[in-house]
Amino acid sequence: MIGVEAKIKDHPALNVLGNQYESIRRTGLNDLQRGMSEIAIEKSYQSRFNLQWAWADAIATEVKQTYSQLSTAKKLNIARITEQIRKKTKRAKSIFKSLSKVKNPTVKQKNQASGLKSKLLKIESLKKQWEQLESSQKLHICFGSKKLFNAQYHLKENGYSNHEEWLHDWRKKRGGRFFCVGKSQHGGGTMIKIFHVNGDDFKAVVTLPRFMQSEHGKTLEIPFQVAECRRRRKSSLLYAIETQKPITVQIFRREHKSDNWYIHLTTYVQEIPVTTSFDNGCIGVDFNRDSVEWAYVLSDGNIKERGKISFKWKGFSSGQRQVMMRNLVVKLSDLAFDYQCPIAIESLDFSKRKASMSEASKAYNLMLSNLSTSTFREALFSRCKRYGIGLHKVNPAFTSVIGMIKFMPRYGLNSGTAAAMTIARRAMGMSERAPQCLVKPEDLARHSWTTWNRVARYLKSNKVRRSKLFDWMKTLEEIVLVGSDAGETDSTPSLASKQSNRQKTGNSPSPDPKYVQLCLGF
Repeated sequence: MIGVEAKIKDHPALNVLGNQYESIRRTGLNDLQRGMSEIAIEKSYQSRFNLQWAWADAIATEVKQTYSQLSTAKKLNIARITEQIRKKTKRAKSIFKSLSKVKNPTVKQKNQASGLKSKLLKIESLKKQWEQLESSQKLHICFGSKKLFNAQYHLKENGYSNHEEWLHDWRKKRGGRFFCVGKSQHGGGTMIKIFHVNGDDFKAVVTLPRFMQSEHGKTLEIPFQVAECRRRRKSSLLYAIETQKPITVQIFRREHKSDNWYIHLTTYVQEIPVTTSFDNGCIGVDFNRDSVEWAYVLSDGNIKERGKISFKWKGFSSGQRQVMMRNLVVKLSDLAFDYQCPIAIESLDFSKRKASMSEASKAYNLMLSNLSTSTFREALFSRCKRYGIGLHKVNPAFTSVIGMIKFMPRYGLNSGTAAAMTIARRAMGMSERAPQCLVKPEDLARHSWTTWNRVARYLKSNKVRRSKLFDWMKTLEEIVLVGSDAGETDSTPSLASKQSNRQKTGNSPSPDPKYVQLCLGF
């Protein structure tokens, strides 16, 4: 499925149809929530609003889609608020527990105590929101945006001299759009048909609703142009017209672009077969906050090429970010096309983490807010499908740890490229066994992730820097030996403090994998 968009000329009938269509659609959503079915709306609206069947069908279809989207949004909001309550409650309990043991609090601890009250009030507010969402039966939506709706109460602050000016913008915002479902027949639709005129010229023939025909005529012809480009928009549209594929049409007005009108066509094109193969290897991609690390891994599991594509999100608009994301995806797909191999990425979901961002540090929140993984994934999926490149999603579990322990010191990689290599190997189904000195005897019958989970937790608790893992054997042994000198085998102090203690004592034992395994319990 592809989308084709073009600019069209303004016409008085477009404003009338756009406003009436949106008004009927809002009525349909209210009727659906009152208990009417989609079929009942489709049948009753033909006589109620003097519509042809196809227009009533388009409205009923959109009403059902809008209702489904609102239902999904409600579930996501409930899940988001639940996660926020859980995180804030956990944080409040932790603060209360730590402060209850303090006899002479510092200034920072006093500030924490005063902030605890506001945190508890926020938790109560979230609980009320959760109860309202759970108990409410009706789904709410503000057509025209809440911002513009609330502007009527502050006219001067929002640039309005009177209520009539605001009302004009409000009605304009809530209209200016109509939609028609495509159908497999000549022209690709029923009420809106698309035809090729000549060269880059096309036209849309709109059969107007019956309530408009006395004033604006039976049909309206809308000329537009579609040029060929790298995305092959013109050839795709011609294919859909010639093979009589359904073409769903949406015509709308953009206020932020001088109130110009646009036509957007959605249709099916011939599916391009995947031409890449794991026999030629795989490109693993590790998506980070400000860069994308990639590694081309051969079919035997060894890395051949690697690279880094840097980008910046901060200070750019959403449109500029989308352009940068497309350019990034083009570079990756060109690499895969040259190597004739598929691309492997991690299947990441940060929705729960983003829901509890207020309880994390500023640096972590900045990193998380800049991670547009869904945008990257969707853009890459669209590009790969268009050019016949295989795209594989893998579980992201322990890719960084495996890459840093197994591949970073061996190939002299950085942590991001090592993770990308792990992703590519995982997509090809290759081994991820941990080094023998890290495996407990009882782990031999278990999945290798059991060992990697233990290693990851140990590295995190000891605050091991990634650069130290170039010689991970020595690093792990130093942690254990310093802890054993102090009478602790499962040590909690950080690696930096332990290494400073070792420098004072002057002891530097040679690496012994068996001793590391014995002391760590691996």
